[in-house]
Amino acid sequence: MKNPFTYSNIVTGPYFCNRKKEQEDLLEFIRSSQNVLLYSHRRTGKSSLIKQLFLNIKQQAPEIGTLYIDLYGTTSEKEFMSRIFQQLNVLETNTDKLINLLKSSIDKFSFQIGIDPNTNSPTITPTFNSADENLVLKNLMELLEKFSAKRKIVIALDEFQEVAKYTDADSFEKRLRSYVQHHSNICYIFSGSQQHLLTVMFHSQGRAFYQQAASYPLKQIETKHYIPWMKQLFDEGNLSIEKANLIKIVDQFKNHPMYIQLFCFFLWRELQHTPWKEEMINGIERSMIDQKHLEYQTLWDNLSINQKKTLKLILINDGQNLFAAQTLITVSIKTASVVTRCLKTLLEKEVLVKNGRYIIQDLLFKKWLILNT
Repeated sequence: MKNPFTYSNIVTGPYFCNRKKEQEDLLEFIRSSQNVLLYSHRRTGKSSLIKQLFLNIKQQAPEIGTLYIDLYGTTSEKEFMSRIFQQLNVLETNTDKLINLLKSSIDKFSFQIGIDPNTNSPTITPTFNSADENLVLKNLMELLEKFSAKRKIVIALDEFQEVAKYTDADSFEKRLRSYVQHHSNICYIFSGSQQHLLTVMFHSQGRAFYQQAASYPLKQIETKHYIPWMKQLFDEGNLSIEKANLIKIVDQFKNHPMYIQLFCFFLWRELQHTPWKEEMINGIERSMIDQKHLEYQTLWDNLSINQKKTLKLILINDGQNLFAAQTLITVSIKTASVVTRCLKTLLEKEVLVKNGRYIIQDLLFKKWLILNT
């Protein structure tokens, strides 16, 4: 049996851990065409959750159409629209029907038809040239509305915070919202991990998407759900680990999906040759940290001296009570205003998140800092 644990790809099926409650909640939003803002820290399984949800919908509720759009790396309105056009074959797999629908819906700009070699389905690439982008967006959104006239549709716009970085993002958000708010048979899932950007986009009164989606923060998977999932996968590989040890693993990595997957990947490999030993937990963790040493060293080197001191301040004080004079002395910072500026920058760089207290977002980076600074 191949190693069932994966940490670098989206996971579904038996390799996906639980989140049944989240899937039920999201399906309820979808059925009522209620737009959702799905957000969490990085690498906590948002994309896997959406993919698993869509897989279940395809199997159990095929009357609902699903469209997943990954916006990561897009830098413009054109790229945003191209990503959606390229996935329209998911909603209509019949090439002739799709082409006829495009011809009847698109005005004053052209498109190219190709064939996806993996699925043998048509792919659509708009040719913008001198076309008015406002018109292209209008045609695209009206086309989506036509699809939704036949059946309910859910469209996941993953890494939606990328839109906030586009040139003239404010104008594009306003135009996009003007269509989204009229799509009564479409549920939009706006998903992302850069919480500070998403918060501004959806919770600032001056922004177009203010209160346009129900907030759904994705929490950590509970230990009680991890244990049977982990045990089943190890048992299927004839690798026996006691429940108490599985609990220790989950606790060691604070219920973080990616790092639990990564740890179990290495543990699976090690157990092929050596029986379980208690010291494996710290040994594998140290290997994981060493594996990312160059990445973390580069991150650390690119911080200013005061940002480094602020991170040390967070480690010493567990992210709380950072501005007291006596506290600042411990890391040789003279004024609280320096910490305020550094915290703002570190939040923007996604080194930190704030949840009642300041938290170093990457758990392994925190462990690396403890070992190396």
